[in-house]
Amino acid sequence: MSRDVVLDNHILNIVNSQEIHEQIDLQTMLTERGYDIPQATLSRKLKKLKIVKIAGVYKIVDFNPSYLPPILNLQVSDAGMMVLHTQPGNASSLASYLDRKYVTFSQDQKNTSGILGTIAGDDTILLILKNKQHLKSVLSLLNNDFPYLKDRN
Repeated sequence: MSRDVVLDNHILNIVNSQEIHEQIDLQTMLTERGYDIPQATLSRKLKKLKIVKIAGVYKIVDFNPSYLPPILNLQVSDAGMMVLHTQPGNASSLASYLDRKYVTFSQDQKNTSGILGTIAGDDTILLILKNKQHLKSVLSLLNNDFPYLKDRN
C-alpha cells in the first residue's frame, strides 16, 4: 500500500474517531504518527477525502468504501460472533463505517442487518450479531462491501 493511501487512512481514522476542530490539531496528530505535511497539502487531502467542517467539527460527508482499510482476516465463533482483523490503527474507522451503515441507533427504525454493534481495538473488531441465525446474512453484507472476502469465508 502506498504511503499516500496509508496517510489517507490515517486522516480518515483520526477524523472518524476524534472531534477535530482545527486543521492544526489534525496536523499535530499526523506528525505524531510520522507524517509531517504542510497545511495546504492537508487542505487538499481533506477536500479529496470529502471531509468538511460541520458545526465546528471536521466530518466525513461521503464515506467512500474504497478508502476503507482492508479486512485482513475474518473469524466466526460457534456462538455466531465475528472477529475482523485489519492493519494497526484502522479498526476504529472500519467499525465506525460498519456501525453507521448497518446498526440502527434510533428506536424509530428497525435494525434488519442482524448486527447489534461493534467493539474496536487497534487492529481488531468484534462484530456482535443478534443471534447466530443472522450469520449468513451478515457475511453476505460484508461480501458486498468487501468482495475480496468471498474467497476467505
